[in-house]
Amino acid sequence: MRALLWLGLAATTAAAPPGFESLFPAGAQAGTRVETSVAGKGLESGAPIAWSSHPGLVLLAGEKPKKFIATIAKEVPPGPYLVRLYTDEGSTPPRIFVVGRHPEHLEQEPNDAFKTAKDAEPRMNVVINGVLEKSGDVDTHAIRVQKGKMITLELQGYALGSPMDPALRLLDARGVEIAGGHDTHNLDPRIEHTPAVDSTLYVQVFAFAHPPAADVALKGSSSHVYRLVVTDEATRPAADEPKTITAPTGIQGTLSKPREEDVFTLAAKKGEEFALVVHSRQFDAVLRVEDGEGKTLATADDGDTSDPVLRWKAAKDGEFKIVVADRFHGGSQGHAYDLDVKPFAPSLTATLDTHAYRVEAGKTAEVKLTVKMSGSFTAKLQAKAAGLPAGVTADAVEVPAKDGEVKLTLKSAPEAAASQSSFRVEISDGTQTFIATYAIPFTEPRGDLLITTDTQPWLTVAAKPVEKKAAAK
Repeated sequence: MRALLWLGLAATTAAAPPGFESLFPAGAQAGTRVETSVAGKGLESGAPIAWSSHPGLVLLAGEKPKKFIATIAKEVPPGPYLVRLYTDEGSTPPRIFVVGRHPEHLEQEPNDAFKTAKDAEPRMNVVINGVLEKSGDVDTHAIRVQKGKMITLELQGYALGSPMDPALRLLDARGVEIAGGHDTHNLDPRIEHTPAVDSTLYVQVFAFAHPPAADVALKGSSSHVYRLVVTDEATRPAADEPKTITAPTGIQGTLSKPREEDVFTLAAKKGEEFALVVHSRQFDAVLRVEDGEGKTLATADDGDTSDPVLRWKAAKDGEFKIVVADRFHGGSQGHAYDLDVKPFAPSLTATLDTHAYRVEAGKTAEVKLTVKMSGSFTAKLQAKAAGLPAGVTADAVEVPAKDGEVKLTLKSAPEAAASQSSFRVEISDGTQTFIATYAIPFTEPRGDLLITTDTQPWLTVAAKPVEKKAAAK
């Protein structure tokens, strides 16, 4: 007797998207073209395609597996961008790719020992891309310095998302340490040094585990990718900021000396309300509001992971002091910040529950948002999905005027074609529009990455599976 068994593939588990652990080099200069290698599970097959957050940064698959050719247009502004790899199964989490201002070089091998690095060509005003490939690895790079001209060594490792707690040592020609750096703001190090003579110095890069391990041994792997920025250029001037300000305004400043605090005077009338924020990348900023006698009226601390934000209302007419400081009382040319002062207006943040979503043709998928309000909105708020591919829709939903969770439902038509694309989620009251963000996936954050959030989650639309008919006795 013969029976027919219908095997519905829709009931099977979808294949997992590929992994994406690192790319090397993790950056290049604008107007150049470079081959970059990617590491991660599932990238050997499936012909992954690369997406970037800037149209001028294009990565195309190379001739060999796990190789991509990155082309950066001249007009791409310096800074960090996001790169995803995707296949039919879905998208990897994004990784960071940096477009730099200076010429870029790969580390010169061999460089595992001080004596071998002494044969390397010394460099200055460059970015050196390297990998700490194995446990115990220490990379040494030669740099050319001039008497009296301050040099800055800035390592990007943790900030790229590499699983590392890196450190720097600066050595003289004898191999004697003359400066060191570790955990400057996040886990990445920075060194500033003014040479006493013209010479060749040597920078050593090594790393401990992140997340922390039980031992304190030096760690390394193909994912321990870093960028070492070596410059002797003057940084942003410290003190051309106006000391008396009016809102709205944006100020660029620098805490150039240890224990320095920048103080700005703001005239306000009773009942006026302001939103203040300090953006800093190289130090833990503190923001204070004081009255004319120096009494603290309000304060905000970034807590290592975000910019200090302060909402403050004047209790009386008068002049008030806006103070920017370093929580640890540091100061240097690297202590640069941006201060924004503007009249307060109701605002909100909306955080997505993940970086990527998947919906099968003919089915639905849920997008969760955590909404936090600052101030009260008088008009109704609505959340909607924008930039969805053909065949996928989502009804707008009302957002309660209080903190909480909101859910959007993505609906895919039965005939929707398979696709891969980014989209966005917007919340609007008719006059203001806020874009939802997701947190860049990272393990045990201990300070900022170069990019901490993004507004372009990924959507994989899977075509409806074809049912297969099988015969069995």
